Amino acid sequence: MAGIPHESHPAATQVEVLRAKAAAAVARDEHNQALDLYTELLAATSPRSSDDNLSEMRLEALRQRGRLFNLLGEPQAALAAYEQYYVEAGDTRHAVDALVAIGNQCAYMNLTDRALGAQRDALRLAESLGYTAGRAKSLGGLGLVYSHLDRSEEALDYLQKSLALFQQLGDRAELSRGWNRAGVAHVRLGQLDKAIIAFRKSSELAHQAGDTGPIVLETSIISLNNLGECYQNLYALDQAQETHRRGLLLAGAANLPYLEADLARNYGVDLQLAGKIEEGIEHLYRSLRLSKETNQPDVEDQVIYSLAMAEMHRDNLTEAQALATQLMNRADTDNNKGALAEALHALGHVQYRSGDLDVAQGHWQQALFLAHETGRRMLLWRLHATLAGHANSRELAGVHYQIAAEIVRQIANPIADPHLRQTFLNAEAVATVLENSSGGWGQLAQG
Repeated sequence: MAGIPHESHPAATQVEVLRAKAAAAVARDEHNQALDLYTELLAATSPRSSDDNLSEMRLEALRQRGRLFNLLGEPQAALAAYEQYYVEAGDTRHAVDALVAIGNQCAYMNLTDRALGAQRDALRLAESLGYTAGRAKSLGGLGLVYSHLDRSEEALDYLQKSLALFQQLGDRAELSRGWNRAGVAHVRLGQLDKAIIAFRKSSELAHQAGDTGPIVLETSIISLNNLGECYQNLYALDQAQETHRRGLLLAGAANLPYLEADLARNYGVDLQLAGKIEEGIEHLYRSLRLSKETNQPDVEDQVIYSLAMAEMHRDNLTEAQALATQLMNRADTDNNKGALAEALHALGHVQYRSGDLDVAQGHWQQALFLAHETGRRMLLWRLHATLAGHANSRELAGVHYQIAAEIVRQIANPIADPHLRQTFLNAEAVATVLENSSGGWGQLAQG
């Protein structure tokens, strides 16, 4: 890396040139070049400069390096950059921003205890400084962490407070990010109608922000990914595939492999649900490779589950069991109850296909308890439907079908789009639940 001569007091114009070049590289999606330029800027300045302008440029460089390391799939390096940013920030607004960044980064890395501590520290400091934007960011960060902990109701409470503050400030970029996070919490609760509204708001606000910088671009792509996943959950597979293809094109053009990882997973699931099993599995294994390369354990957990189910559907039971067992071990290590529920769901299907119904039912019952505890209603109705289909008595099957149908009703009734709602109700798995529940859909819909 070409350096510039070290001086005890480098000219501000010299550093400003580096900052301008780095910002231009970011705008061109040349992340490595931008990272080199910001690193040069840091080498040319002192952390204890008496020049306020130079100090500001140095702190900005530290923050940008953390973001760029994330874009390049290097989360540990991103965390280290944010930690240096915090150390040099002192008791200022920059320290609040640094703590929020540390908390967000730790949440993405499943370091949830540390993430909570950083966000709470950020909130306290923001309140003491009277820093409204900092309060809003830390509240949003707390919402993110609680969402990762599958405590979605608490997540929404923090996110709504954050959104109210950003609305007052008129910050469309942060509003876009906040609505995306709220959408994720709604999905976890099975509130797909609210999730779709949230993701659409997020995407609309990203466009209105008039900013092509990385935060807005990332949020726009993530919102597309999540919106497509809502369509996927409602079996609107044409809309899901179209939305995920758009996201993949944008992420590829912007050189954002860490976003491509989950988009490839979702696109693979879309294809699998549409009956294109082999093509879908190809995209799932691409997602697994990308999630490992970009160090995203949460995405890796999700794709392992999707792969386990896909391998099971093509009767590759040995591989399906290995994947589900791997996910169960990872979930145990990380105390991730949501992932453990998915692992047990997949293992149950493998055991059933292997001829051991009793063991399969045991796995599904454990998964049912965990899905209920973590509020995962999309998994919950499927588990009740599965247990109904393999129950030992008609009475027990009826109970499970009735519960599954009630959850389906709660998901479907609020959906404003009649075509989307009917697409969900007509899906084979959903229709089976409704046909086998007492009174069918007509009676449930009146509740």
